[in-house]
Amino acid sequence: MYDKDILMLQIAASKMDPNHFLMLILLRFELFDFFNGNCSSKDQDELIQWNRLTEEMLYLLIVIVGERYVPGISQVTKEDVTMREVIHLLCIEPMAHSSLVKGLPENESHETGLETVIAKVATFKKPGVSGHGLYEVKKERLVEFNPFFYHYSRSQHSKAEESQKKRRTQEGNDKALRPPVPPAFCPGFSNIVRLLCCDIIIHILRRVLLRAAEDRATLWTEAMIQRALHLIGQALLEEKTQLEDSSVEEVTFDFSLKARRIGSEQSKSVFLLLSKIKALPSLEAQKDMVKWVLQMFEIVKCLREKSSPTASMSVETTKPEESAQDKEKAERKRKAEAAKLHRQKIMAQMSAMQKNFIESNKMLYENMPDNLHQMNSVNSMLEVLTCILCQEEQEVVAQAPAMVLTACVQRSTVLTQWSGTSYPLFMPPELAVGTHTGSCGHVMHATCWQKYFEAVQNTTRNRLHAELIIDLENGEYLCPLCKSLCNTVVPLIPLEPLTFNYENAEIIGQHLTMPRWIQILSARIKGLKSVTQDNGNSGDGDTMALCGEGQPDFRSILSYGVQEPRKFSDSIAEMLVVCATTVHRVGLQTAPNELCPRVPLMAWNTCAFTIQAIENILQEEDKSLFGSLQNRQLAGLKAIVQFSASQRLKSSQAVIQRHFTDMLGVLLPVMSRKNTPSVLEVDFFHLLVGLVLSIPSLYQEEAVDLQPSAVSSAYNHLHILHLVTMAHMLQILLSSTDFNAVAGGEETEEARAAAELYNTVSQHTGRYVSGSSVAERVKRGIEPFLRCAALFFNCLTGVHPPEELFVTSQGQMEALCSYLALPSNVFQLFQEHRDTVNPLLQRWCGSSAITKALKGKTQTVRYPRRRNRLIDLPEDYSALLNQASHFQCPKSTDDERKHPTLCLFCGTMLCSQSSCCLSQLDGEDVGACTAHAATCGAGVGMFLRIRECEIVLMASKTRGSTYPAPYLDDYGETDPHLGRGNPLHLCPERYRKLNQLWQQHCILEEIARSLEVVNVMFAFEWQML
Repeated sequence: MYDKDILMLQIAASKMDPNHFLMLILLRFELFDFFNGNCSSKDQDELIQWNRLTEEMLYLLIVIVGERYVPGISQVTKEDVTMREVIHLLCIEPMAHSSLVKGLPENESHETGLETVIAKVATFKKPGVSGHGLYEVKKERLVEFNPFFYHYSRSQHSKAEESQKKRRTQEGNDKALRPPVPPAFCPGFSNIVRLLCCDIIIHILRRVLLRAAEDRATLWTEAMIQRALHLIGQALLEEKTQLEDSSVEEVTFDFSLKARRIGSEQSKSVFLLLSKIKALPSLEAQKDMVKWVLQMFEIVKCLREKSSPTASMSVETTKPEESAQDKEKAERKRKAEAAKLHRQKIMAQMSAMQKNFIESNKMLYENMPDNLHQMNSVNSMLEVLTCILCQEEQEVVAQAPAMVLTACVQRSTVLTQWSGTSYPLFMPPELAVGTHTGSCGHVMHATCWQKYFEAVQNTTRNRLHAELIIDLENGEYLCPLCKSLCNTVVPLIPLEPLTFNYENAEIIGQHLTMPRWIQILSARIKGLKSVTQDNGNSGDGDTMALCGEGQPDFRSILSYGVQEPRKFSDSIAEMLVVCATTVHRVGLQTAPNELCPRVPLMAWNTCAFTIQAIENILQEEDKSLFGSLQNRQLAGLKAIVQFSASQRLKSSQAVIQRHFTDMLGVLLPVMSRKNTPSVLEVDFFHLLVGLVLSIPSLYQEEAVDLQPSAVSSAYNHLHILHLVTMAHMLQILLSSTDFNAVAGGEETEEARAAAELYNTVSQHTGRYVSGSSVAERVKRGIEPFLRCAALFFNCLTGVHPPEELFVTSQGQMEALCSYLALPSNVFQLFQEHRDTVNPLLQRWCGSSAITKALKGKTQTVRYPRRRNRLIDLPEDYSALLNQASHFQCPKSTDDERKHPTLCLFCGTMLCSQSSCCLSQLDGEDVGACTAHAATCGAGVGMFLRIRECEIVLMASKTRGSTYPAPYLDDYGETDPHLGRGNPLHLCPERYRKLNQLWQQHCILEEIARSLEVVNVMFAFEWQML
């Protein structure tokens, strides 16, 4: 029905006798006989039809009487009309500015008038990191809400009614949706209100209410009663308004009097019928509205009698149920408080009983046998996890069937300092390309996962759209629970229980000093066939001279403690191979080959790089090192570390021994081979992880499988960490050029130790600076390495870190050193191991690569490394548009309109979707963005298409998705394709979220989720972007 139809009916109602008008309405709806009592049909379909017609008729009467917001019909302006439209749109739900504009009618000038009224009726809620800025209707404007607003569609009416009832319930009010007080009609239309008090309307209302009171379900519906109550409310509000504005004698509107008058039908008035239906269980939803209508009857009665004291008393007498409700609420609140106090009392009693039991049985705990104590500690470490597919629980045990975590392996340049070459054995310090393994932390049985993956393969081949989301050839699938993109699984391996004898450890520590440890390693390496064959002329004699003692026995390494290696079930062993093969294939972009000698190297590298990426995020967000990760994130990290540690058991021990020897050559130059890099050409955290996880292979014997005991492992870790830490400190010194003097710092012990170290190093560099400036620079540079080492050893050994590392990310140097068994003054390492380190310093600094770097001939990494972030964008989007307008494709000479696209990783402006910039990638023609992403982001890209004002995320040559740009207009909305043309400004929160998306390696996951939501039949050719 159009607005002009309503206007014509209102004109007719204003000119006609109200009874005559209603008679015509009844005839038009064919309801005359139905309300006259002459129809007694028992046909259910016919009764349903009559009920629907009655609902429509009552709704029409509500509209004719209540819709007065038209200039000339009532005393309103165009601004009032627009305000009412906005209020009713916002009563459905909070809306964005663009949604409001679309929902409002336009005038002859194609304007909505929204800007002039929005501040009067709504408050603006600023957007968060996602979504739009929303307008919410002001509370004082909610009284103007009309549930039967004539511009509502059926769905809008339902949503608005549900929304307002929910709001009133939350505010502790009743659910009655009262009709609003309407503006007064103009004199020419004032007769319309007579429809509400004529005899026929009273008859119609009485008939409707009577059928409900008799509870004959086939003759009435709740919608009919709701509309009848609304009409009665309209009538009572009209009468109340007239009585307040004029004297009783002047008011001719007498609806309340007629509604109280007993009719001929079973002597029931409208008022009495309302009192009766109030108690009907079938009308429970309308009970609040009935109560309000009855209260309005009493208010109008009091106004007619002009007796306010009696009025207040009469109103109070109609509220017994309200007071009862208040009492009921108070009683519930009192009971809840009592229950809370009772629970607190019980918890306090239980806590006291526990303390008393521990105190009274202290001797029992102190005298407990060691083996029983160890058994309890082992049992306490056993995890019981639930498979998300079959919902069965299982303990994580080495000999049990494997349980696995979903995981995604991807190449990454998040930590890259500059583009360069990357080698599996020695990760360069610029971290050119790393291999990141992330997990959503959801657990499955390995067998359940295999069945699920086979089912995914079978179903995906028959679905065109699914192939756009996952790449079956690369083993991709979606996590069954959270739909994250995955391409492998990580087996869950329990921590190895530590049986540590501290007395033996102290005795061994007195004998196994660093010089002796180096001797033992050298003797062991010399005796191993694989190293002897390749390095028959290696300088082991030099190593003995370095340590100043005679050569120990080949098997003396075994005398400090050995044990049998861990045995894993076939299922876990199989999953170790599955995960390692995926890491090797993705990291090196090569064909799967589980026998490749680089497989264990890639497992160690992904472990190290993943830890560095997590530490970088925690530092960036200023979070504490421990306690900040979610449980699932921490479980994923521990699983990756344990997988990397166990990988050597599935590889050739000769290969692992060879890798260990090559890596140790960086620290002990006399053992190095021809291509061993200098201390400036290695990332020492990768080296630390590789050495720690590969040194157990030295304990392998031909006839028996052995691994170091807990004590031997502890001293191996300690000496490796000390050596690597000292080498990294030297690396920081040699790569630093800008030492800032620190006032008053020369007198500290730390400054003197730093000065002594630098004096030794300066013999090879020719630079002399203060000890305090050296100390500060080295401490700042080494802290990220120590944080990564703490995370690594915590996940590897399970040793609990100090509480200081759970609190803040600042001032952690002392706590980190304490946890890693390093002196708080790290420069003391060089003094404690002076005899061993001085010859090493001479050889470390004597490398030709270091000489070139000191002369500025080669680029070196500064420490701490620069943290990568997305490029800085201008605050005003027009600056980007201006930049794009001046962009000229370097490979094109024509004036064809280009699509300038900005790489957010490096800031390069590219010419996308144009044939002029096509290039070859793996033998295929690809666009400029795809080719750039392959080098800049290791296949991952994040681009801003400037003319379209949208972000493009890319994960490969065939996959990508669009993402809202971080630029918003004044109403908190994005403007894709610049359709609205409003001024746009950078939203820092949204840009920060984009940065987190990249830093947390979630771009692939975001693309997969976006493609799953957007059901497209034919894929966009992302490779041509």
